[in-house]
This record gives sequence, structure tokens and C-alpha cells, in this order.
Amino acid sequence: YSWSTLERIEEPAMRKTRIVFVGTSIWELTSQHLDYFLKHDANIVAYVESPLDDISTTVSKVGSYKNIHEVALQLEKPLFCPKSPKDPDFLDKMKVINPDVIIVCGYQFYMPEQLVTIPPQGAINFHTSLLPRHCGMHPGFQTIWHGDKESGMTIHYMDTGLDTGDIIYQNKVPVLPGDTVDTLYERIWNSCEPLVRQLLDGLDSGTLPRIPQDPAHYFYNYEIDEHDYELDFRQTAELLRNRVKMMPGKFYFIYQDQKYYVEECSIIKEP
Repeated sequence: YSWSTLERIEEPAMRKTRIVFVGTSIWELTSQHLDYFLKHDANIVAYVESPLDDISTTVSKVGSYKNIHEVALQLEKPLFCPKSPKDPDFLDKMKVINPDVIIVCGYQFYMPEQLVTIPPQGAINFHTSLLPRHCGMHPGFQTIWHGDKESGMTIHYMDTGLDTGDIIYQNKVPVLPGDTVDTLYERIWNSCEPLVRQLLDGLDSGTLPRIPQDPAHYFYNYEIDEHDYELDFRQTAELLRNRVKMMPGKFYFIYQDQKYYVEECSIIKEP
């Protein structure tokens, strides 16, 4: 046979940037974006998995993507699960691996300076909000709770602050009436594959932009507590409806010292 009658099949060339990928095995944020990275030939040389102790989440969806633990074992790549990213033995191992960049997609710990400064291209985080709005925890919940009309994904460099580093890319999606945390996250994450490819291209070519965040618009989300689920009737009907729709049965009001949880509600014109 000649090459004119047989098509030559080659494996796709692995990209040159050496990545350590960091995430959490039970979070779809991690597994869906890891799938995008692998689909676009990311050169992931090691994986770091968060321990599952004391994880706080507002997501209920069970994902369909392979988790970070399964992927690392299947691809026979080093997998680390330090109890703390400050652990000296773990930091020594990262120095031996010597990645070009650390990519973080869903990790419960603050990344210390001694870790994010190991790779020459630093550490890059995926955060599911339009930074600098909704830094910190549970950005999807806070987006709906505050009545925002749009959200999206921010890919940014990590620095010593909490989600304060320079922005690389952002995309935007609408927040729709009746969104749950799951449906909002799904809309955002399903739009991120082009961003991942753009990020990998920029890493290889050394052309990633750096856009400083405006500290005047920094808006930090603290951990949710029980009082955040109490319906505040000084707010608009639309906002209260969207909070109930976000997590049916979770929000409540108090009447005559009795707590009533709301499964369903609708907006009507006031008589």
C-alpha cells in the first residue's frame, strides 16, 4: 500500500506546558474541566486531590465525568492528597516534579505562597463568578441570593489574597428566573471548553493577558449560615421567589415563633 491509499493515524501531540492539576474528586467543577483539559491534550504531569473531610457545598448534582482520582490512576500519573498544601513533604515533592504551572479547579484549601511560587508560570484558578464579585465560597448560591442578572467563569492568577489575582479570561452567562445552584453552574461550566483551549494555547505561547482586579468592587462571600435561609420580606417578590426556587425546602419564614419551610411559591399582584 502507498500513503495515497492509507491514511496515516498519529496520536495528538502533547502540549509543552507541564501542568499540575488540583481539584476535588466529588466536585463537578473539577471533573468537567479536567475532561476539557484532557480533550485538548493538556500535558498534566501530576494531580493533587483535596481530602474530603469537612467539605461544604451547595451542589446536589451527581456528575457524569470521571473524577480526578480515577483519571490519575487510569493515566498512571502521580496523585497527591495532602492534609494541607503547606505540608513540607508535599511541597518538596512539588519542587521535584517542577511543573511549569499549577491549575486549580475546585480546591477547599487556601494555596500558600510557598506553593504557588514553585512553578515559573505561577498558579491559575477557575472561579465560578465574575470576579471581583463573589470571591470566596459558594459563588453560585450568592449570585442568586443577591439577585444578580449575570454570572460566569473567571480564570485568574493566584496571589496571596483570596481570589484577588489578575484576571486572564472571563465569560458571561445570564442568570435565569427559577435557576437552582446546579442549573446555574451547569450553564457556566458548559460554556468553558473554549476558555480551556484558549488558556492552553496561551500557556504554550506565553501570551496570557493579565488584567488587574478593581479592589473597589471586591465582594467576598463568607460561609453560609442558617440565617441566610430566612426569607426577608423587605426584599422584592422576584428575589424571594428566586431564592426559594434555588433550593426548594431550604428557605423558611418565622410566624408566631414557628419556623415554616417553603417548598414552592409564586408571584402574584398585591391586592
